[in-house]
This record gives sequence, structure tokens and C-alpha cells, in this order.
Amino acid sequence: MGKDLNRNEFVATATWNAATTNLANNASASATSGSVWIPEGALITKAYYHVKTTFADGNDDSAQLALGYTGATGAFVAAIAISDTGTNGVASGQWDAGIHGTLVGMGAALGADSAHNDALEVIALNAATMIALTADKELLLTTNDDEAVEAGELTLFVHYVQTGDLS
Repeated sequence: MGKDLNRNEFVATATWNAATTNLANNASASATSGSVWIPEGALITKAYYHVKTTFADGNDDSAQLALGYTGATGAFVAAIAISDTGTNGVASGQWDAGIHGTLVGMGAALGADSAHNDALEVIALNAATMIALTADKELLLTTNDDEAVEAGELTLFVHYVQTGDLS
């Protein structure tokens, strides 16, 4: 039986656990279970993540974390310190336990403007956050500080479709 062309939507899932993966300072880390890749020609439609265990760096929680992929380490979440609160509309912290949205497919450009009452405008704003890949990309968690991350676990979910558009 041939490939079903109607089944081209996928979800890449990558988990990072500081208890079992070295999240060294100023480095990018592959997922704990091994490298997770999104293929060339993919259109990333949305991404979100679940923090199972709140992150900590063992000192003052000034370590910055970012979620992205090779060549764009902040594509999903730009570098934000573990200790930051109130960023991106998250009352607690971006790296605290719970479910969090990203810059992709979540209406990042909507803001609090009540003028976004036209469905086509909202659709266009969401579409502008999607990412078309022209090469295979590995999902990465990147740290930036003088402290290694010692605690924390998260799972990133990246939804994409195969467009068949290969470079």
C-alpha cells in the first residue's frame, strides 16, 4: 500500500530533563532521549511546551533558557532567565511548572488590541508566526549563563505538516 498523502501532519516531541541530561552553561542540548529532528520541507504550524518540574540553576536562577532548533535557538522561546516572572503574559515564570505557549502559531502578534475582531486578520497574524524549513533542523534547549541548569524537566511539542517543498 502506498503512502497516504492525506496523513501529512506530525508532532515532534522532545523532552529535556536536567536530572539526566547535562544542561551546561552557554551550550545547546539535544533532547534527553536523543536528537529530535524536523525534516526539510516542513511547515511548523504551532509549538507549545509543558514544564513538569520547575527549572533551577543551583544559584540565583539567572540562567537564561531558550527553545528552538539548529540555526535559530530562540525560534520558539527567546532567551529568558529562569527567575524572570511576568514575561510573555505568564504571571509566574516561563520555566515554572505548567503549560506554556511559544512564538509559533499561538497568535504571538495579537497583543491586547481589541481591534483584532476580524477573523481574517487573526488568521493572517497567526500564519505570520509559522516557520517553513529549508533544511533538516534539530530541536534544542539552549542555556546562557555562568551556571549550569541543575533541575527542571520540560517537553516541547512542535506541530508541523510536510509540504513536499524541498530545497
